[in-house]
Amino acid sequence: MTASDAVKLQSLRLRRADASGTGSLDGDEVLRATLAVIDLDALNAADQAKLIGSYFHGREQDRLEGYAHTRRRDSFAAGRLAAKLALGQHCPDINPCHVSVESGIFNQPILFSENKDCDVAQLGVSISHSQSYAVALIFHRAHPMGVDVDLPSQDDVGPVLDGLDENTRVLCDSLALSEGETISLMWVARESLAKTLTTGMMSPLALYAPSDITQSDDGFILRYENFGQYQTRVWPGAKGWLALTMPARTAFDPSGPSWP
Repeated sequence: MTASDAVKLQSLRLRRADASGTGSLDGDEVLRATLAVIDLDALNAADQAKLIGSYFHGREQDRLEGYAHTRRRDSFAAGRLAAKLALGQHCPDINPCHVSVESGIFNQPILFSENKDCDVAQLGVSISHSQSYAVALIFHRAHPMGVDVDLPSQDDVGPVLDGLDENTRVLCDSLALSEGETISLMWVARESLAKTLTTGMMSPLALYAPSDITQSDDGFILRYENFGQYQTRVWPGAKGWLALTMPARTAFDPSGPSWP
């Protein structure tokens, strides 16, 4: 299997449900995003090395080579590579090698370039990876978004279930979700919301409690008690669940990402 078989790039069109649109900015530019999905099980080491050589900035190469532990090195490489692939698709006029994915003060990924021809200041990036997937989302900072992918293990069932409030348990039970489905849904939803808020998982879990969970044709939609301005879309998968958080009044036009 080649690198092209392991990588899926999806351009997402968005629309707003109200007249406020995107404020004072150009809606056509703001209301779009690009999702990169790398099937790590299908990407061999040689193809990954070629992609890294083609897409990584020198600063990223240096950071990669500085990791002593293989696991940390692999996770950094997978996440950054997904981000650079998404950037190349989102902005075809920008050379991804001229842009570095750095870490902000809360360890959130940010796009940085010293090249005057690479205007990435208006763009946001969200990154996630699991054992089987690396995903990244490029979007306009005027329209905040966050992404997460994971497949919690059986060892995670108890701790996650113990941390759920009674209302969340009732919502999940009403959808007839199994314990594994419940923790997968809540795990990725919380992570993607936390990334959108730039809090990480440093706040009490009760803060991210959903007010409503509904089932859609291809997954689930969560809305929140404390963050009514956001919604999270979640898509289940055999090797991982994908979550994407975005403003509550935004919809896909015409449809969301294909998963897996």
